[in-house]
Amino acid sequence: MSLNVTETIILPCETKSREFDAKLLLACFIAEKGLKVIVGAKKVIDGLALSLPKGIYIGKSLTAKSATVLSMFRRLGYTVVAWDEEGLVWATPELYQLTKLDSSALKELEGLFAWGEANASAIRAHPGFSNIPIYLTGNPRTDLLRPKLRGLFAREVEQLNRRYGRFILINTNFSRVNHYYANESHLLNQLKGSEAENLIGNGLKIGLARHKKQLFDHFVEAVPRLADRFPETNIIVRPHPYENHHAWHEAASHKQNVKIIYEGNVVPWLMAAEAVIHNSCTTGVESFLLDKMVFAYCPVKSDAFDHALPNGLSMQCTSLQQLVEKVADSLRETPPTNAINQVQYHDLVKRHLASFESEFASERIAQILQELCRKPRRQISALSRMVGVGTACWRSFVKKRIERVIPNHRNNKNYLNHLFPMTSLEEVENKVNQMSLLLDRFQRLHVNSIAENVFQIETKY
Repeated sequence: MSLNVTETIILPCETKSREFDAKLLLACFIAEKGLKVIVGAKKVIDGLALSLPKGIYIGKSLTAKSATVLSMFRRLGYTVVAWDEEGLVWATPELYQLTKLDSSALKELEGLFAWGEANASAIRAHPGFSNIPIYLTGNPRTDLLRPKLRGLFAREVEQLNRRYGRFILINTNFSRVNHYYANESHLLNQLKGSEAENLIGNGLKIGLARHKKQLFDHFVEAVPRLADRFPETNIIVRPHPYENHHAWHEAASHKQNVKIIYEGNVVPWLMAAEAVIHNSCTTGVESFLLDKMVFAYCPVKSDAFDHALPNGLSMQCTSLQQLVEKVADSLRETPPTNAINQVQYHDLVKRHLASFESEFASERIAQILQELCRKPRRQISALSRMVGVGTACWRSFVKKRIERVIPNHRNNKNYLNHLFPMTSLEEVENKVNQMSLLLDRFQRLHVNSIAENVFQIETKY
């Protein structure tokens, strides 16, 4: 065992719009404690694994695909911990374990940050869980929704209102049947041909595929109907970051008041919207915490596949006619009463979100990371380190360079730019300064660019 004296925290972000602002906030809390933080585009950070200071690497998913990177960082001498960026919203523990957790990823970790007790319990029940510490911290993304930090988005909200006037926001969540690349629409592809007959756990996966496809078709149908019913109101369709926009453009053809837009953090869009429509989407929870009128469009229902938390915090509409009527009531400023009472709300949210009514999730995580930095780091054998170096070299100098030019590949340069657009040092400095003013802290933080879309944050004394 050797002492971890580097005190550097690595915070990779796969999707800028979803993760970066929250992880930048977390970076500020961490740096305030005297630690260095490297935060930015995941693909770039992963490619720098050999040159970054050996500290704590925080993974953002626990799937089989993430296991290779987690293993690489562990073998290179990093302390590897993680949270599941999509661990807040899921249907059942069984489906969550099947689609979002993998034994090979879990075995690489020395600790986990959970959104809440529901997330932690589902992870503990996975057969690959090895009794590592699980910290009930919540997630920095919910910190951004607190009244103290809503001012971070005030300018963007004002700009959206000037640009689009009154608008209805439809958040979609159909990447598994409508992926950016058609060949990556795994659930949809499983419905075709005999492939479905040979799948492990095909009962759940095929059922989920059918359910998602039905919902997707209903949402595609709903877009032009809403546009016709509310001709003086803009309809903003915001696809999931991994979704293909083509189907939504087709649905919106010849509808002047429909815009298909995926840009920026979703929070200002939620704040600016007159009403929010979703199904089983994290934005349903975020809208509720922002005190927005939020509707879950549920034309087909399934206890096995619907996500209870976001739908339970929303006004549920089971038909397109009902959805149109309830949205109309909302736009007339006579919003219908949400069926959920305050006791139900409190119990439901408290089980899923550890930090929604106490200290910031970022504060909790920063404190735990500081404690982890003081602990001895486990020794890595020479052979294991060689494997890590080999993996890093292959991924950085061969694999990624080839994949960046392959059309329709997840590591294609255009796709990566779609997930994490170019970010300037000035943009990051401005956000850190805003956070500092709103919270009256972080005054001595310094931001430096160390690679394209990757930044180092530390306290300057």
